[in-house]
Amino acid sequence: MKILLVNETGCFSPGIIALAKALSTKHRVAIVGPLSNKAGTGHRFTTSAHPLRVQQYMVLNKIKIYSVNGTPCDCVTLALDKILKSKPDLIIAGISEHNNRGETIYSSGVVSAAIEGTIQGIPSIALSAKIRDTSDEKEFMPVATNFAKNLAYFVKYMPANTTLNINYPERFNQRKVIATHLTRGMINNKYLPEVNPFGTTFYWLKSPLMGFALDALEQRGDLYWLKKGYITVTPLKLNLTNEAAIPMLEKLGISL
Repeated sequence: MKILLVNETGCFSPGIIALAKALSTKHRVAIVGPLSNKAGTGHRFTTSAHPLRVQQYMVLNKIKIYSVNGTPCDCVTLALDKILKSKPDLIIAGISEHNNRGETIYSSGVVSAAIEGTIQGIPSIALSAKIRDTSDEKEFMPVATNFAKNLAYFVKYMPANTTLNINYPERFNQRKVIATHLTRGMINNKYLPEVNPFGTTFYWLKSPLMGFALDALEQRGDLYWLKKGYITVTPLKLNLTNEAAIPMLEKLGISL
């Protein structure tokens, strides 16, 4: 297969390099990633006021690497429109160095890039893992190797118009894989105030999206199974419409 790899932390990040090495033994792989860390940018595109630049590197055998001074979603759409000579068979975003589970997916550049790939008509997967030493490529290799080994299985059963959000726990058993839903109620942003010498107060986002509701584990969603040591697979659909709410709104005189 022809595979496009993107991520949110940079085109030379250990996670995407480990994934490229694991996949390139059987597939044609190209990396198109942000020039700098764009974690937490969600589904954002760079406006025309800030033109994008692309630079190519040849540092891995048979793997082309392109940097884009934009967001993960910029990387996907620019790759499909201008960078790649032909459309890939698959887009994989990752490996993210932390789990993207529950409602944290909405701010994730990795998940957003995969969703954008699905929007563009390419089967896409978001791949995340809980990694201790995020600077060490070797820490990502067990995940990359296991994922590459099971890639055909994931692709074979991938529903149409659906993004697969796959998460690996810190310690995983390759036989423990489960399809599950997102955990609800996991937003708990914390800000750290700081006053500069001129008396102006600033706020730093200290621990983004780390909290979760009291019933989060009781929901038996992705968070629950990750804590049980399972590799979680969550199918994400593109249409967010609450179909059940349409008749209720129509009764109020709102025609949709």
